[in-house]
Amino acid sequence: MDAGAIDIDALTPHAGAMRLIGRVISHDDTRIVCEADSHRATDHPLRRAGGLPIICALEYGAQAMAIHGALLAQMGAKPRVGYLVAAHELHWQGSTLDACASPLTIEATRLFGSANQVAYEFSVSAAGTAVMRGRASVVLSGE
Repeated sequence: MDAGAIDIDALTPHAGAMRLIGRVISHDDTRIVCEADSHRATDHPLRRAGGLPIICALEYGAQAMAIHGALLAQMGAKPRVGYLVAAHELHWQGSTLDACASPLTIEATRLFGSANQVAYEFSVSAAGTAVMRGRASVVLSGE
């Protein structure tokens, strides 16, 4: 599928300023690569007085996972809501995401999945420099 033709709004429950991912660069059956510029927005919904905390990179990873899951689902089906239930082996550099001048590149690779849960490995980087990497598990809601 042409990544430029992907309507992200139709794939996730995130809307408005909480849709953090700007575009899908590429995807296949196991991996997705996305980009985002929203981390620099002064009105970012997760921003605090000291800036956008680096832990928010986890939300960027989770949204890339949600988009990938929706792309894997049968097209036309309503996306299922997922609940982040665990984050493992998180490693990060820096204290705020808004300090990254370049767009964020978010990569997520599906490790395993069943009808009701999935696990991904993800990374968030800016200009080729790792910002956060880790693993995350999501439980999917009923149909």
